[in-house]
Order: sequence, then C-alpha cells, then structure tokens
Amino acid sequence: MTLKRLDLTTENTAMLVRQLRAQAGEDEGLRYRVEEILGRVRENGDQALIEFTRKFDCEDFRLEQLRVPVEEIEAAREASSEPLMESLKLAAENVRLFHQHEMRGSWTATMRQNQMLGQRMIPVDRAGLYVPGGAASYPSTVIMTAVPAQVAGVREIFICSPPGRDGRVSQPVLAAAALLGIDEVYAVGGAQAVAAMAYGTASVPSADVICGPGNVYVTEAKRQVFGLTGLDSLAGPSEVVIIADNSAQPDLIAADLLAQVEHGSGAVAVLVCWSQELAGRVEEAVPKLARELDIAEGRVQRIALVLVGGGQLGTRIDDAGEEKPVTPLDVAVGFSNEFAPEHLQIHTEQPEQVLHEITCAGAVFLGEDVCTAYGDYIIGSNHVLPTAGTARFGSALSVENFLRKVAVISLTPETITQLTPALSEIATAEGLKAHARAAQLRLERFGKTEEEEE
Repeated sequence: MTLKRLDLTTENTAMLVRQLRAQAGEDEGLRYRVEEILGRVRENGDQALIEFTRKFDCEDFRLEQLRVPVEEIEAAREASSEPLMESLKLAAENVRLFHQHEMRGSWTATMRQNQMLGQRMIPVDRAGLYVPGGAASYPSTVIMTAVPAQVAGVREIFICSPPGRDGRVSQPVLAAAALLGIDEVYAVGGAQAVAAMAYGTASVPSADVICGPGNVYVTEAKRQVFGLTGLDSLAGPSEVVIIADNSAQPDLIAADLLAQVEHGSGAVAVLVCWSQELAGRVEEAVPKLARELDIAEGRVQRIALVLVGGGQLGTRIDDAGEEKPVTPLDVAVGFSNEFAPEHLQIHTEQPEQVLHEITCAGAVFLGEDVCTAYGDYIIGSNHVLPTAGTARFGSALSVENFLRKVAVISLTPETITQLTPALSEIATAEGLKAHARAAQLRLERFGKTEEEEE
C-alpha cells in the first residue's frame, strides 16, 4: 500500500484542494433516477415505497412492515446490552448539554423611534430524521439528529431508516430511538424515504424539515425537494485534515487517517506536515495498521500525505500590521482554510495558538489527545457537519435547523410620525405607490398631530 504524496506551496494550494476532492461533476444519470423515484412516490405513495424497498432492501417487504411497531422499538432497547445502552445514554446527555447552550430565547426591545421590535423562536411542528442503515447501523446518528430537535422543542419527531434483508430496522437504531422516547420509526431508506418525508404518503406524514446524512441518492433527493421542506445540509463524503508538526506521534496520526477512510463512500483523509521523517513514519504505520484492522486497500488509497515545501515561503502581514516570514504552519493553515474540511485535527505543540487562524472547518480538534471519533460519538458536539468545502458557509446541525425566527413589530404614534416620511421617500423611489399610501394612512389616523408634538 503506497500513500499518495503531494508537495504543497503557497502557489499550488487551490490546485491541490481540487485534486484531492477530485469531484467528477454532476451525475445527470443520478439526477434523473432520483427524479423518477421522487415522482413515483409523489404519485403512488405507499405502493411506491413498498416497490422500491423490495427492489433495494428486502425482496418480500410488506406494507404492514413500513411502520415499526412501538413494541418492537421498546423490545430493541430491552434486548440491547447494558454497556451499549449506558454508552448511548452518556452520548445523548453530552449532546443534549451541548445543544442547550445553542438555545436563544425570544426577545423584545424598544428601538430608537420607540417602535417595539422582537423575535419569537418557534420550533417546527414535525421533523423527519434520516438514519442510514441497510448494511450498517448508526445509533449515533439517531442521537445526533434527534437530540437537537428535542432541545429546540419539536413536538413530532420521526425516523426513516432502511431495513435489512429481513425487512427490519437495525436493533441498535431502534434501541437509540427508544432511549430518546421516539416511537415513530419507518423502515424505508434512500431517495424514496426523502420523498415520503417531503410529500407525505398514507402511512408517512410529511415533515417540515428533513435532517440526517445519507448516500448520494439521499443527498440528491434532498437537493430536489429543497423549498418544499427545510433541510439541514447536502452532505458529501466524510473528510479530515490533520495538521502536524515535528512533535506529532505517527501512530496516532495513522489511526486517525484510517478512522476517516473507514467511512468509505469516497471519504478523504489528508495529513499536512513539513517533516519528511514524520511523513515517512506515518507512511510505514498506515499499511501495517490497515492490515491489522482489515481495512481495504481501496480505502487506504484515499489517504494523502501533503508536505509543505522547503525554501523561501514568502512573507505575510500579521495582526499588528508587521511583515513576518511565512512559516510552514502558515502554509498548512492556508491549505486547510482552502480545503474547508469537515474535521480538522491540529497535532502541534501549541494547537490553541493556531485556532484563531482557522476560518473554514466543520469542527476543530485541538491537540493529539483528541480525534474525530470523540466528535462522532461521545464528546457532545454534533457529528452532522458540513462537507465538500461547504464549511466555507455552512455549520454543523444545530437547534437552529429546527427553529423558525418570527419577527414581531408594534408602533407608537411617535414612531409612525417619525418614520412615515422616510418610508414614503423610499417607496416612491421604488415606484411602489401603494406602499407609500398605506403608511400615509397610518400617519393620518394614528400619528401625532402638530399640537401633540408641541
């Protein structure tokens, strides 16, 4: 197993990012296939769900299997081991505490012209959560999607997850749902699940917002139903960038790189360093550990070692306005910001000093004593993160994905008197005479008279 090696300079950063992502562009065939699935579910409802589930998941799937019985959900919790349930409980508690810090209450304030303005934070009524399944099981995704919805105050939360060959949703997923008090689970996956959550069927009511990661079919389906329903994000392959200096430990880096590509489905893992010795030791450690963990060579090939070039790296202007030489760490941080990774690990002697330079990342893990696995499962931060460079403008799943912000406005006679002339000027400039007239009528009926102003 030979790892990909790339040389990084200040001039080729953007080119290397494009090379590492290596996206083939839009798949027209995928778009049309998903469009057909969505159309059939919209037209035929449950019948289409059954047909697609038989095609992709379980050959003899029946309508009565679509909604998982409440008794089966509770039985999954009872059948799960105590260590697993205690671990899921710990994860849920930490995730809940993290998201409780995100909550912002409604507010009102009196503004400069005595108008009262405010904002109400109102949860959506119904949230549909997609939990991947089939060949794998992701109870952690149940926690990561359901807990912020619960913290936001969503009244109705349900899960769609593809069944296995036996027609049943995985036991750990059901156990996590039971732990969180969610008793509405549907055994349906893929683009057809997104269609059901967006359009609704006789068995699956539509959702106000759809959240959760999935494969390319799920992502494309979410793209096509956006606008009809709210979405969290359009998730792509998972990714990590690790910035490491000469103090980093190669065995830890090797484990973290392999942990990322273990996700499969095009996951990318990148080490950025400036030590030939460290790169060489990582290059030796990765294949050895991959064989030990039985990780396929195809996945190992998704790992890249990016080495910052030596020689003169140029100069930069620091926060104090002084000219400073560009260091290898500066180049590494510049690469990371250009890549905008889902996960960024910083294995340097003083990782906190680098944090203020990071502008684009889904989650940042400071120091070699922490890795993305903690964020994936147990530490409390959310593992539904922006991918494929969308950390340039996107954020992790949060309570805000389940909240609506509603502005509230009321005026006083003084406010009307002061603001109507300016409103009329702007509305007239835009050619919207009715806007100006509507406000002028308020001034005539509710504004302060000249005697009142005196």
